[in-house]
Amino acid sequence: MSTSPLSQEPDEMARETETLILQRVASCGQKQLALAVGSSETTVSRWNDGEYEKWAKALSFLGLRVVPQTAVVVTSEYLSSVETLARIGLKAERKRPGPLGWD
Repeated sequence: MSTSPLSQEPDEMARETETLILQRVASCGQKQLALAVGSSETTVSRWNDGEYEKWAKALSFLGLRVVPQTAVVVTSEYLSSVETLARIGLKAERKRPGPLGWD
């Protein structure tokens, strides 16, 4: 059974954050990351020994998330409003009479 992202436990969110960070580091490479943050490649390599995990837990504790730049992030209230509008639209569509001859 999967849970909604809005109801995830902090530990689960931290694991997902750490996984996303590790995937991105693997895709760009430790050398590129080291250059981008002004550290040595050795320092970045040592971050694999629990540093990413610590930061992921800290972000989760603070109620923050790491998401890809392409992600669209909305509040739960906004999502609830869109769901309500969709439900109203579907209900109206079901009550609409059949084709009107000129359609």
